[in-house]
Amino acid sequence: MRIIFVPQYPTPMRYQSWWAWKFEEQFEKYGLEVVRLGKNSRRHNTIKDKEMFSPINAAIEYELIQIEEYMNLKIDYDNDIVFMADISFPGFFGNALFHKAPKRVFGFCHATSMNNLDYFEENRTRKFLAEQATAFSCKHVFVGSHYHQHKLYQWPNVKVTYLPYPPFPSAKKVEWKDKENDIISVARPTAQKVDVGLELFVEDCLRTTVKRKEFVNWHNYYEFIAKSKIMLITAKEETFGYQIVDAVKNGCIPIAPNKCSYTELLPPEFIYDNRNELVSKLDYIINSKREIPKVPELLCHGKMKNFYRNIIETMLED
Repeated sequence: MRIIFVPQYPTPMRYQSWWAWKFEEQFEKYGLEVVRLGKNSRRHNTIKDKEMFSPINAAIEYELIQIEEYMNLKIDYDNDIVFMADISFPGFFGNALFHKAPKRVFGFCHATSMNNLDYFEENRTRKFLAEQATAFSCKHVFVGSHYHQHKLYQWPNVKVTYLPYPPFPSAKKVEWKDKENDIISVARPTAQKVDVGLELFVEDCLRTTVKRKEFVNWHNYYEFIAKSKIMLITAKEETFGYQIVDAVKNGCIPIAPNKCSYTELLPPEFIYDNRNELVSKLDYIINSKREIPKVPELLCHGKMKNFYRNIIETMLED
């Protein structure tokens, strides 16, 4: 059986890059033949290390190359499977499926178009319509949480798979007493990702600084997290929830608001309902003499470990 895999534009500083090779690796473990579209494109081999977002023109060019490769394939209507790692950006591939598609088409949706204050907010309505058109071509659309499933309630084919672990080594463990930073914030400093007023309130109440820095690679990012006690999350909206995974993976305690998918990833003691409760929880953790609790116990590991298997088995069963 053959998987026609349509990865996202593989920007190194985001999950696009490792989703491409990790999915291909997992498909092959199941004995599936994999055709990864765009693998040999010039764009794939000339991406700059510091690009945080997919450059729009480059991402469009990359997806057009994928479409051309796909249209040149001889499709086995009954046996081939198409899997799109992101149905929403740039969003042209769905048009190719209209002309030429096997019975089984699947995709992952990161639900960005349904977020207020999103990067694409000005085009959100049109973007969602494009996503929806592609989604309705799929047997299943996979999402990372029940929160995202609820946002896409009008789509009848949404299936929750949770999130996979990033396939990068954790930073070197730092003992609780030796951690350099009490509170950090790693989210992009945008209205969607960071409540600046809340961060200032925390700083004022606890007479501390919420530390932030820029990163040039994953190792640098994980190292900063590992040296910190608490990752403060003040997002008004989020897409994927990976900050939670990054924190826990590197021995840092995430504290998140009672919204979005955070309640599916963390127990109640690390969720806050209001600013006073937040300050109280931060103060307790900062002044603790030991790590509370053992950080790896925060997440539901089984659901993450089964991420790829659940997707692959769903595609093979349908």
